Amino acid sequence: MIEKEIAKYLDRGGLLSGSIEAFEHRPEQIAMAEAVGRAFDNEHHLIVEAGTGTGKSLAYLIPAILWAVKYNKKVVVSTYTKTLQEQLLYHDIPLLHEKLKIPFRYALCLGNENYLSLRRLKRTSQAGLFNRAEEDEQVEAIFSWAGETLNGTKGDLPFEPLPMVWEDVGRQKDLCLGKNCETYSTCFYFKERKRWFGAHLLIVNHHLFFANVASNGAVLPRFDAVIFDEAQNIEESATSFLGLEVSNSNLFYFLDRLYHSRTRKGMLSRIEHDYAMHLRSQVGVVRQAVDGFFKKIFEEYGKKDRVLRLYKPITISNLIYSPMKELYEGLKNFEAMVQVEEDRIEITAAASRCMEFNNTIPAFLNQHLDGYVYWLEIAEKKRFSRIVLHGVPVNAAEELQEQVFSKTDRVVLTSATLTTNKSFDFIQKRIGFEPYEQSILDSPFDYPRQALLYVAGDLPEPSDEIEKYASAMANRCSELVEISQGRAFILFTSYALMHQVFDRLKYLSNKWPLLKQGEIPTGQMIRRFKETPSIIFGTNSFWQGVDVPGDALKNVIITKLPFDVPTEPLTEARIEDLRRRAIDPFSHYQIPRAIIQMKQGFGRLIRKQSDTGVISILDSRIVRRGYGVQFLDSLPSCKVVEELSQVKDFLSEVEPNIV
Repeated sequence: MIEKEIAKYLDRGGLLSGSIEAFEHRPEQIAMAEAVGRAFDNEHHLIVEAGTGTGKSLAYLIPAILWAVKYNKKVVVSTYTKTLQEQLLYHDIPLLHEKLKIPFRYALCLGNENYLSLRRLKRTSQAGLFNRAEEDEQVEAIFSWAGETLNGTKGDLPFEPLPMVWEDVGRQKDLCLGKNCETYSTCFYFKERKRWFGAHLLIVNHHLFFANVASNGAVLPRFDAVIFDEAQNIEESATSFLGLEVSNSNLFYFLDRLYHSRTRKGMLSRIEHDYAMHLRSQVGVVRQAVDGFFKKIFEEYGKKDRVLRLYKPITISNLIYSPMKELYEGLKNFEAMVQVEEDRIEITAAASRCMEFNNTIPAFLNQHLDGYVYWLEIAEKKRFSRIVLHGVPVNAAEELQEQVFSKTDRVVLTSATLTTNKSFDFIQKRIGFEPYEQSILDSPFDYPRQALLYVAGDLPEPSDEIEKYASAMANRCSELVEISQGRAFILFTSYALMHQVFDRLKYLSNKWPLLKQGEIPTGQMIRRFKETPSIIFGTNSFWQGVDVPGDALKNVIITKLPFDVPTEPLTEARIEDLRRRAIDPFSHYQIPRAIIQMKQGFGRLIRKQSDTGVISILDSRIVRRGYGVQFLDSLPSCKVVEELSQVKDFLSEVEPNIV
């Protein structure tokens, strides 16, 4: 029994405590590892909320490794953020590989589009497909790198390739020649896939996991158990894969890849054949149809930036269908005429894309899929306004239960933020998960000593006049970062408020670097933040998955309770769905969602036993509204204050030489 073996590794005097100098005995970690072991031993589902500092990664990795090796099984570990994935790959798993003395194998699984195609790289470098010097330079750099890289992944490149460049040299499933490819024996993707099939642990992200679900298991090897870490994101990850999406920019990009009349570039320009000339002409016809179709949408719904939910089918004629069908038929006819296998593969793939567009657009226009919500999104730009058509299921619970939870005997869901008011009811109902066992494990951190919670009950509410609200918010942020001497995350729920507050605080750049999300890559922002006392202005991606232990971060400022925007189409549709079922959406959906997000933001501050700092919540509703108590009760227990002087006193106490 795996459950009975856990103490041998994690208990006082166990294998890890004897071999790792800084190892800490954590009863919560042992309890979680034993629960995961029981789930594997007894073929049942488990949900665990493991507070920050529990050591949940080791708590699920050890029983997963023991079970997979003992019974020659395969376990998938799925994460949401790249940060956690990198922690597993570059720290936790190598540590266990060294210390456990167990011969287990593991592999990182990436989508096929992440790998370099040696065959396509060779062809691109010979063909000279690009018009800009920068693009040609990148191809040359990739050609040199290809001889040095071990895994051939885009992430291994020393620079971020331009999308058009990687599109030409990266692997594409539809264009793969398989064993018939001249580079098959050296193919990075197939070499990695061989490792997947031989591994006990497969490390994936939620995106790839649900791509595997959507493809009926064609992406990953068969597995026997799955562990979802950062499980609070399962619903949104699954919803995106079950939905429809098409845009004018994607359509134009597809057509440009076939043939661009101005540059005379594209796949059809490389093939010397009379019929190719006919197809180039047909591409032009489709392009005109796409342009005409989206112009009608612009005329009907306006060209300005907006997100607009659609409550009934669109009456605009599908101008694209017939010319796209003709292009599809032309490409299918052309397949038999082309002698070069590689060209034929590309033509087949293009024909399939035509069919996909002709299936997706009518599905959006007719809105015939039950339980879906539809909307369009317009982003106005000077030269080109982008419009995206969306359609997603309102509820993913039934599909998740049927396609995931019922098909795998052992599913473990874990995160530091899965409960609201000490209950898993919300997450379980949202995703259709019915675990045999559930467990809430508190963080081992001493929050009353390590953290202070400041709530600003005197500030205007978000519904107040925007100038008054933004000005008061900026002033209070300024006072707080002065107390913590920079070293702060200021977290927002919208880009608009972030920009408004940032503009009002630009003067602080005389004292500390101001790092705003979107101006530089996230990883670079975090590195600079750790190196120099700074202030980060961030939205959704900074609420979770960001790990800054130590003195670099002393103040996490939450500007607004993280409620979803109720008029956002999917949120609005979910609210309507709950009302139809006589369920109060505010108390049973909106508040629990916001609480889980709030807990994520809170969790950025204390990452280890020696960390100290302040969480500042500047939304006065947490004090003035009755539901504020639910937020406070769901957070780790620590002292709550409402005076800035108390914030200063606390930081002076924990850092007497700083404040």
